[in-house]
Amino acid sequence: MDTPKLLQRFKEPPIIDAMEMVQLKVLQWDKHVGLLHGFMGRQGGKSVGPYSGLNVSYRVGDDAKVVSQNVCDMKLAVGIHDGRIVTMRQVHGDHIVAVTDKKLKEAGEADGMITGESDIYLGVLTADCVPILFVAPKQRLTAAVHAGWRGTLAGIADKTVRLFKSRYDIEAHDLEVAFGPSIGPCCYEVKEDVTVPLMKTWGRLTTPSIHVKEGKSFINLRRLNRDIVRASGVPGKQLFNVGPCTACAMDQFFSYRRQGGETGRQMSFIGWLPS
Repeated sequence: MDTPKLLQRFKEPPIIDAMEMVQLKVLQWDKHVGLLHGFMGRQGGKSVGPYSGLNVSYRVGDDAKVVSQNVCDMKLAVGIHDGRIVTMRQVHGDHIVAVTDKKLKEAGEADGMITGESDIYLGVLTADCVPILFVAPKQRLTAAVHAGWRGTLAGIADKTVRLFKSRYDIEAHDLEVAFGPSIGPCCYEVKEDVTVPLMKTWGRLTTPSIHVKEGKSFINLRRLNRDIVRASGVPGKQLFNVGPCTACAMDQFFSYRRQGGETGRQMSFIGWLPS
């Protein structure tokens, strides 16, 4: 089997063949030797129809055999050979699972995972929600979080920062965090049933993230999660935004809202190679 090609930059929409994939990365993390991470796009893969490209979700109606091939091709492309990418049954909550079993495929119902084990790669599936990757480079720990508006309201990003401290005694200032491709304030229109609870819970942190235009409310969910993590003690210089609005770049990323709910899911992942 040919090794899938991998494009590691995101500028203009690339011209690709069926085996090319896009992997967005935090360039500042290249210095962390042994750390594998990426925010994958939808390019490449063998899925067709509304899932066309690199769909990696078995729960959206796509052919399971095709999804399995997509996952295998993606792992080969990014350098994960013998290890597993552990995923979750994401439910838009704030439950975070500690993963220690290297044979585990799925961590159950959760929207966050954390591990101190090498050769365990944590994977988040998204199609507009915010994928958040955490790393404690000195201690070689990682976490991956799925943050929709409900998870943001419940404070899953803040809870992850606190879990690093309570479980592993890692301070917030030792963490680095990346916020991946997700729906932007240009496209994420919401109603009061979303804005009011968020403002009640997060107060002034929501001010830069919620704006009204022509009587309609829009949220910058990635900005809000970033501000929550910064308020939790992670220095701003260690926070990174990666990638565009998924709804604006539907040819590069799956977008639940733009595609009317019938679409695939892209993978964001993080983990350490065996030392």
